[in-house]
Amino acid sequence: MSKLSIQNLQMHFSGVRALDDVSFTVNEGEIFSLIGPNGSGKSTLFNCINRFCEPQKGEIIYNEINLLGCKPHQIIQHGISRTFQNLQNVPYMTLLDNVLLGAHNRLTNRDTFNRWISQKEREREEGLALEVMDFLGIANLENKYLSGQPYGIQKLVEIARALICKPKMILMDEPAAGMNDQETLEIGNIISEIRDVLGITVLVVEHDMNLVMSISDQICVLDSGKILAIGNPDDVKNHPEVIKVYLGEDAHA
Repeated sequence: MSKLSIQNLQMHFSGVRALDDVSFTVNEGEIFSLIGPNGSGKSTLFNCINRFCEPQKGEIIYNEINLLGCKPHQIIQHGISRTFQNLQNVPYMTLLDNVLLGAHNRLTNRDTFNRWISQKEREREEGLALEVMDFLGIANLENKYLSGQPYGIQKLVEIARALICKPKMILMDEPAAGMNDQETLEIGNIISEIRDVLGITVLVVEHDMNLVMSISDQICVLDSGKILAIGNPDDVKNHPEVIKVYLGEDAHA
């Protein structure tokens, strides 16, 4: 069984500890959520997993491989993809071409060349992209330019790009940020289907507590780089320190 194990991770910037001895495990098939106030270390942890940041101490083990020995571009080769809090789309490309950008991990230089000169190869790649877009409900927009599309559609394009590489685990950084209640509900359903239908483990950073509590198997609460609480949604929402620091004193009112 594949799992992600974060072990005694420490990351500091100019003496400020963004992560302070953080340890937890994400098991295969889980939806695991990271929550906490702004500046608690959530995105820094994602950046350590993706190798955008170099922690001063600890290990990140996935499928018995220490990811700290990998380059950033090698992380997807081990089966981990990511979406970002700030959209990483290309506005003046079509939705389809934006999604196809995520297929690069499966392509050698020869494949890339063949993709642009061979209609058959191009159609094969497009077919894979359209399957993912259909799963997310945006296949009918494939030839539309991304510029001017609603924010919710742009979010789905970013998710599609992370899914086309067929990951075993996806890291989702605030997927519901900037969305209204209906869009947030739909994102929650999509996250659940990514796990239930596609069989992909999900590690998500999110501020919307209703969403987190409704989809998560396990929740880890970070505060100032330290783990404040970890457990299932009922354990976390009833934890006195979580109520005090994150949910608010009147959470049970």
